[in-house]
Amino acid sequence: MLTQEQNDRLTQVGPGTPMGELMRRYWIPIRPYAQLLDEKVMAVRILGEDLVLFRAKNGDLCLVGEFCPHRMAKLKYGFPDEDGLRCCYHGWKFDINGDCIDMPSEPAESNFKDKVKITAYPTNEGAGMVWAYMGPADMKPGMPELEYLDVPDDPFVSTKVRYESKFVQVIEGEIDTVHASLLPSHLDSLSNSNT
Repeated sequence: MLTQEQNDRLTQVGPGTPMGELMRRYWIPIRPYAQLLDEKVMAVRILGEDLVLFRAKNGDLCLVGEFCPHRMAKLKYGFPDEDGLRCCYHGWKFDINGDCIDMPSEPAESNFKDKVKITAYPTNEGAGMVWAYMGPADMKPGMPELEYLDVPDDPFVSTKVRYESKFVQVIEGEIDTVHASLLPSHLDSLSNSNT
């Protein structure tokens, strides 16, 4: 049995937590790419961080912080531009590196935009999924060399499942032979009794 402290150490994945820092050292699949075809900008929650995923008009994928630093407007309401995402409030535009590259309200000679940056994480597409790397830039590994990442898009179908639990609990449940045999049979008996 784990103590509460040990359980928290294994299951808490927010920024600054031991497991959160470990998980950020790997590429993480975050959303099916097809979702970005329907919804160009979407709010996502990854490893305890509220972020915004978008695809710029030039095709670049990007994962950035939730808010524009100007008026704290939510960037999920922003709109993709050719090379970035524009805030819906005053149109500040951020590129895939989180750099502010345009401030329509500033004079052309102003360099204020060069001082503004938001959180941004590298993204990649593979096996029908958008992947993100959220760790230190100097430790960024290459994309994992997994065979299914090279499968052609034609026969490939990707899905997502939302678990209302901690990731370790999901892994533990998947390999727990007692749980795997007991729960489905119990659910079957419940569904049969309701008919």
